Amino acid sequence: MDVRMAMETVHHRTSVDALTLVNPSSGIANDYLNLFNEIIMLIEQLPMMPDLQEDLFAWRSVSYEDYFSRSPLAGSSSALDAYRNLDVQFRELFETAVRELDNRATGGIAAVRLHLRQRGDRAPQTLAALCAKIGAQLREALDRAVSIVNTGAVDSVENAQARADRLIAVRLTAIKHVEDFYATPRFLPEED
Repeated sequence: MDVRMAMETVHHRTSVDALTLVNPSSGIANDYLNLFNEIIMLIEQLPMMPDLQEDLFAWRSVSYEDYFSRSPLAGSSSALDAYRNLDVQFRELFETAVRELDNRATGGIAAVRLHLRQRGDRAPQTLAALCAKIGAQLREALDRAVSIVNTGAVDSVENAQARADRLIAVRLTAIKHVEDFYATPRFLPEED
């Protein structure tokens, strides 16, 4: 395989990634929720791995738009465009779920910090119970956000026609990004 063919293969794979990053059911990319999976794992593993404490206390929430503005993932700009084109009420539903996750995560981190400040490592069973409780609460909130992303279901917020219009707009935006990608010359013509 020559270099040009290898580059075209990489570019094709990148454009396919752009189409698959955004969940077509909702117009929201699941990858964003990995931020919250990370904090859940840090909290749940802390009692067995105290060296995670620094990572736990350094964790910060990031908005969906900031996350994809900084992301190196192929399709990040498509994810942002799709998000900005979501029905306002649907986007607010998702953002409400994210605010709940943020509040539970920051509250959980504060509770762990307070426990460690007051008891240090003298009460490992209490820390384990606290972390398990916080983890379960975060998982419950994360499940709601995942459901919104995976199903796009918002019974009382969006009627069937609005949902169909939104899903078509998401798909058309992704296709446009792929078409624009292929329309841009990638190689300079060889000189004679």
